[in-house]
Amino acid sequence: MNYLKKFKIIAEVGQAHEGNINTLHSYIDAIAKTGVKTIKFQAHLSNFESSKFDKFRTKNKFINYSSRQEYWKAMEFNKKEWLGIKKHCEKQGLFFLCSPFSIEAAKMLNSIGIKAWKIGSGEITNYPMLEYIAKTKKPIILSSGMSNYSEIKNTIDLISKYNKNLFLMQCTSMYPCKDKMLGLNVINEMKNKFQFPIGFSDHSGDITTAFSAIALGAEFLELHVIFNKSINTFDTSSSITIDELKYLNKKFNRIKLISTKKINKDKLPKNIIKMKKLFEKSIFLKKNLKKNHKIKITDLSFKKPCIGIHAKNYRKIIGRKLIININKNSPLKWSNLK
Repeated sequence: MNYLKKFKIIAEVGQAHEGNINTLHSYIDAIAKTGVKTIKFQAHLSNFESSKFDKFRTKNKFINYSSRQEYWKAMEFNKKEWLGIKKHCEKQGLFFLCSPFSIEAAKMLNSIGIKAWKIGSGEITNYPMLEYIAKTKKPIILSSGMSNYSEIKNTIDLISKYNKNLFLMQCTSMYPCKDKMLGLNVINEMKNKFQFPIGFSDHSGDITTAFSAIALGAEFLELHVIFNKSINTFDTSSSITIDELKYLNKKFNRIKLISTKKINKDKLPKNIIKMKKLFEKSIFLKKNLKKNHKIKITDLSFKKPCIGIHAKNYRKIIGRKLIININKNSPLKWSNLK
């Protein structure tokens, strides 16, 4: 399987479903219609992942959670539900990806036949889980939003003992991520440091960022998606809409071609050379001139097409004499001059 082609655009549902299984399945149907080939979820098992001391993002506009653990509990689905989700994705022609956040979640996903792994930024140093995942020999997408190069290298070294089928992603773990913190320069830095495909995981909530990432060398993308921006979830501000996802998928290959196709400015295509003759100027005469007339600058005009002496050579003909009579608005040729 060409995983890089499959991973071209990964549509991340994240917590946009707010724990509602019917909403989640609606996302599968909607994303399938965009032309994107891969959909991604997050598998949370609250008791194995978090604790009552975790207070990140506990207050929503209408719901307050006592801890992040309580929030993850609301986002949970069981093994049977995940199997149904995976089957629905496959029926719709979507490649199923899901990020585990504990060894227990990884084992559950492995038991339902997950074919590749996505490791979230916060799990890049979760070595016990990473070792388990690496030993499955399945492709791994590794996100780097919370890590420096030393930590990334250490994790790559750990995974590579068991599995070299690895994909890396630059991202910045801010929700939403401000423009000045996107770090698109890191895409090519990673290409130079690591011999793996490099992608970009976006939390900006703006499709412009994705186009910029492609132009700067990202080989694949991951973006959070939401039905529309009026929906109140923790993910909304970091997500693009389904319609934007469809547009991005339509334009991805064109942006990639525009950004990577090289031309040789010293070897112009034949059609450009032909256009050059049509658009550049040659020297014409402003008035009727007689044989033996000495050419002055006031005798000349410069017009399309370039069928006579090129305009750039005008200084070379000043002071030279005509060997024939030439009419007004005629192109001047070298053969007309002494």
